[in-house]
Order: sequence, then C-alpha cells, then structure tokens
Amino acid sequence: MSSLPNAIDKRMSIVALTWPLFIEIMLRTALNTSDVFMLSGYSDQAVSAVGVIAQIAFFLIIICTMVSSGTGILIAQYNGSDRHTESAQVAIASIIMAAIVGAFLSVFSVIGAHHLLPYYGLETQVLLYAQEYLLISGSMTFNVSMGIVLTTILRSHGYSRSPMVINLIAGVVNIIGNYIALYQPFGLPVYGVQGVAVATVVSQVLSTILLYFKLRKTDIQLPFSQWRTIPRSIYQRIVRIGIMNASETLAYNLAQLTIIYFVVQMGTASLAAYTYAQNIARVSFAFALAIGQGSQIQAGYFIGRGWIDAILGKVQKYFVVGFIVTNVVTIGTYLLKDQIIPLFTDQPEIAALTASLIAGSILLEAGRVFNLIFIASLKAAGDIQFPVKMGIFSMWGIGVVFSYLLGVHLGYGVLGAWIAIAMDEWFRGLIMAKRWRSKVWTRYQLT
Repeated sequence: MSSLPNAIDKRMSIVALTWPLFIEIMLRTALNTSDVFMLSGYSDQAVSAVGVIAQIAFFLIIICTMVSSGTGILIAQYNGSDRHTESAQVAIASIIMAAIVGAFLSVFSVIGAHHLLPYYGLETQVLLYAQEYLLISGSMTFNVSMGIVLTTILRSHGYSRSPMVINLIAGVVNIIGNYIALYQPFGLPVYGVQGVAVATVVSQVLSTILLYFKLRKTDIQLPFSQWRTIPRSIYQRIVRIGIMNASETLAYNLAQLTIIYFVVQMGTASLAAYTYAQNIARVSFAFALAIGQGSQIQAGYFIGRGWIDAILGKVQKYFVVGFIVTNVVTIGTYLLKDQIIPLFTDQPEIAALTASLIAGSILLEAGRVFNLIFIASLKAAGDIQFPVKMGIFSMWGIGVVFSYLLGVHLGYGVLGAWIAIAMDEWFRGLIMAKRWRSKVWTRYQLT
C-alpha cells in the first residue's frame, strides 16, 4: 500500500471515519430513547404505539436507502479509482432519485395510517396514537429520503464530522420540541403524540437544510446543470446495487414486523417491554455499528485503490475491537438494569419482562457484531448477492420461525422471540465472517 498522498486518503482513515459516526449514532439513539422516555411519562399505550410505528418507519427508511446504499458504495470505489467525474454523476443521480422515491413514500405513509395499521389488532387507544404519529411523521418521508442521500454523499467523501454536528443540532431541537409537547412549559397545553411527531419532523427538515448547505461548501463537485447528460448506466448501477442491498434490509424489517405481530398477541406489556429493550439495546451495538459503517466506506475506497490485502486484515481487526466493546457495554447494561429500567416504567410486569430481554441481549448483541461489520465490508466490495440470499433464509427460516415456535407455540413469550432473533444473528454472522476471510469478494469489484 502506498503512502497516503492526498486529503481524501487522510479522511479515509478508520479513526477519522468512525468517531463522528459513533457520536452520531449515540446522538440518534439518545434521540430515539428520549422520545420513548418522555412518552413513558405520558402513557405506556403511547410507547407501544411508537414501538409499532418505529418498525414501519424503519421500513420506509429501507426504501430510501435503496438509493443511498448504491450511492455510497459506488462513490467510495470511484473515488478510490480517481474517477471523479463518475463520482459526481452518481451523487447527482442519487439526489434526483431520492426526491422521486421520497415523494412516493410520503403518499404511501398517509394511506398506510388509515388502511395498514388496523391490521395490527392494536387496542383502540394504541391504534389512535399510532395513526396520529404516522400521519404526521410519514407524510414528510420525502425529506428523510433527501437527508439520507446528502449524508451518504458527505460520508463517502470522508466528511463524517459534518453530519454528526448537524444531527446534534437537530437532536437538541427535537428534545426541546418533545418537552414543549408533553410538559406544559409556559402554561401551554399538552400536545401529546401529535406534538412529539411534529417535533420530530421539524428537526428532520432542519437537518436536511443544513446538510445541503454544508455539501455546497465542500470540495465535492455537484454539476446539477449536467443532470440530463448523466449516463443511464449510472442510474442502473445505483438501482441494481440498491435493490440487492435494500432487499436484505427489507427482508429483515418484514421479519421484524412479523415478530412484532407475534409480540402484539402476547399483550401490551410484552410489546412495551420489547420496545423498551430495543431502545436500551441500541447503546450496546452503537460502537460496532459505527465501525461497520466506517469500514464499509474505507473498504470501498481501498478496493478502488487496489489495496486488497490491507483491507482484508483491517476489517478483521475492526471486528475484534467491536466484539470486545459490545460485550463490555452489554454486560454493563445488564448489571445496571435495576437503575435503568425504572427510568422507563414503574409497572412490575413490564419491568420484569424488560429485565429478561436485557439478559438475552448479552447473547443477541454479540452475534449482531459479526453482521454489522463483515456484511458491510462485503457489500462495499460488491459481494452483495450472497449476504442477501443468506440473510433472507436466516431471518425467516430461523428468526421468524423460531420466534413463533419459542414465543407462541412453546409459550416462552417475548423472551422466546428475543432468543430466536439472537439465533438468526449468530447463524448469519459466523457464515459472513468465513466469507470475508475466504477473499471470494475480490471477484466482485464494481467499478
């Protein structure tokens, strides 16, 4: 590997990429947790509603990332190969596609609030809260789509710090909005779930605006006047990579929606515990997620440069670090569960169920690390079909099937579903680690 000769090479170091990503993920986790925490003082039914909407929102984001995932991988490899014209064309094409896809998803969200949510069989009040939240937040999905693509463009050029700062600003705005909606400052009325949804949307719009202005101030070339001359092959590559990439995440989300359906049948207490445990668990895998995202950007760039052996060893080292940190955090969370859980609920049944899920997270999150790091790097190399096919098989054949068998059929409840998810993560993860070590992915370079 040659010495690092230019600015973008320096921005592609794993430390420069990962620490802003980690802080941003923690900010986003704190933001999501703050929604649940602040709503928990308002109503456990509202928390259950937001738990259901979180899965639907994740589904919408998956479709948005169909554009951004292809964008990030292509830009990283094109930059590594010094093909900067194609890199700029990918960025412009992705912005155009994000606007179209986002507009479609906004319409879908409004329709889904009325016609999809009733199929969940939620309690009347939970359904009402869920519809209120989805109508407001979902109608602005086009803004989320644009924000995701702008963030991807910045990160793929090594600008990881700017999205972090912007998300910090947006997070503060969101928390202030939640406070105004729920805690009656200055004698204002309680705006409830609707107010929380509005606060979320306002912060997201602000974030997208700031991302756009930051992008215009960098050295990233975006010749929008040439949008008509972008080759069709650029769009085709973005879509092809995006569809393959998103199909795995879509399969995962649909599997999670199915598992949520099983949990709903177990009662509101199980659903609330599942929602609380998911939010608490996000802290455990935040570091591994940041390393995974950072290694994906670096892997695409290194592969474009031809530095195959260097990235092979680096990714394996990143996994070891992520695995150790994740286990330390997860075990620490379990030891502090008696201090953490009362922050969310004082209902004994919900607290007991949440505690059992936190214990199960020790197994689950350790397995998740494999997938967060190795799958991200495989995709950066262009080896996408194998993780997708294996993922779909494992998520449904293990995750969903055993959630039903353990959770519903054998009566282990929400803990049974949690263990089934852990089984899926470990099965896929070990296979992906072996795949990376085999270097089969060197045959799939995209550019």
